[in-house]
Amino acid sequence: MSRSLHRYTAYGLRVQSPIALPFVPASSAPHHEPDVTIHVGAAPLALPAPVDKRGHWQSAPGAFLLNVDGVARYLVRAGRNILVEPRGGGDGDVGVFLAGSVFAALLQQRGVVTLHASAIETPAGAVLFLGRSGDGKSSLLAAMVQRGHAMLADDVTGVILDSGGRPTALSAFPCARLWADALDELGWQAPTRGRVQKGLEKYLAPVGRFRATPLAVCAAYMLTPSPGSGIEIEPCTRHATFERLLKYTYRRRYLSGLGQRPAHFRAVAAMAGQVPAFRVKRPEHPLQINALADEIERSLCERGAETVSPAAGASG
Repeated sequence: MSRSLHRYTAYGLRVQSPIALPFVPASSAPHHEPDVTIHVGAAPLALPAPVDKRGHWQSAPGAFLLNVDGVARYLVRAGRNILVEPRGGGDGDVGVFLAGSVFAALLQQRGVVTLHASAIETPAGAVLFLGRSGDGKSSLLAAMVQRGHAMLADDVTGVILDSGGRPTALSAFPCARLWADALDELGWQAPTRGRVQKGLEKYLAPVGRFRATPLAVCAAYMLTPSPGSGIEIEPCTRHATFERLLKYTYRRRYLSGLGQRPAHFRAVAAMAGQVPAFRVKRPEHPLQINALADEIERSLCERGAETVSPAAGASG
């Protein structure tokens, strides 16, 4: 049985897919030749000559293979084509991995820096919140959206160097992934789209304020849970910024096999040299989302009052 085709826009790319992706809204733009085409079919068990092979994934220049037991097998080629073989997972589960790890590999094939970060729009530029899973990136993003800022990305933020060499954040899709306790603490009123994955108390939360076009990065905040009840923000040196950007690269282990590590290092070094970065120590528990958002906004104000004021007429 043939599937109807869905057309989306994400990370500045036109995507055509027979699988309904869980995060990306259908684009209303005229139908052009897609930048990325997704097909459903039989994927290989292994790459012909993998350079890196670790458990459930393999990589080589121009090729990436991921097997998720009970869900699907995915083959990503040349930053343009994704072959999906469902293996027990419904479209929802298949789409979660497709829009996460699989698309991250595709972006890396295209030379995009993939950071484990959420991102918002300010008049001064994009502000990134980086950290590990559970460090509060998505919750902080949602709090800032509630305060009038527009979202660019959640969990995976793609960054490129524009024609002038400036680090620029790409807009992803207008949906955050929030734990149930974060939804409660934020008093989130908008309806959710169900769980991210079965068995997880984490939900897809559509966001109304969304910037759909790229934006130069003006600041980065590195979230670090620590003992104690206080919140501290301190500037990072250029070297520390470089190390933390490497640390918070989303699926950084993919890079070597894909042949992208040298280019990634150069892009991260350029970013570390241009983007002011700050380490944010916050209590391990509870997160204190609104207090954290207060301190971030205070930090932005100290750098310039115009930085923190939400842009008028945010897109989306």
